[in-house]
Amino acid sequence: MASRQRFLLAVICFSGCFDSSQKESKLVVINVLDQKYYDDCHIKGSINIPFDEFENQLQKLDKKDSYVFYCSNYACTAAPFSAEIMKKAGFNQVYVYHGGIVEWYQKKYPYQGPAKLDYLQEENEQLDDEDNHNKLPVLTADELKAKMQKANLL
Repeated sequence: MASRQRFLLAVICFSGCFDSSQKESKLVVINVLDQKYYDDCHIKGSINIPFDEFENQLQKLDKKDSYVFYCSNYACTAAPFSAEIMKKAGFNQVYVYHGGIVEWYQKKYPYQGPAKLDYLQEENEQLDDEDNHNKLPVLTADELKAKMQKANLL
């Protein structure tokens, strides 16, 4: 009988040791292109918040989560600008994927959409890192893919 009481006590203590209101942080990959481009081709598991709407949507996002921003290609500046806005708003885990959907698509990584728009076939050259003046963490396509696989987004 004594061992049964100890077991019951252990179960009660164990179940009360966790705060169920504590939420695990999650990875959120955000495409900041217009809806038309997102619908045509986007990284599987990503969401769309167009750059023009980003500041209005910011208060709906959880500061505990990790965020990765991407747009079309290396020349697109909407992703780093969105990431800078988020950092200034007090979000800590903010990354940029500069290669964009063009690089992702050309690497044949998992994407969604018909992928019919011509820009997906264009050359996509990496630019100098001098535009990253706020020193935001940058992910390569391989690093983003690995993070997404670990988070079960792919």
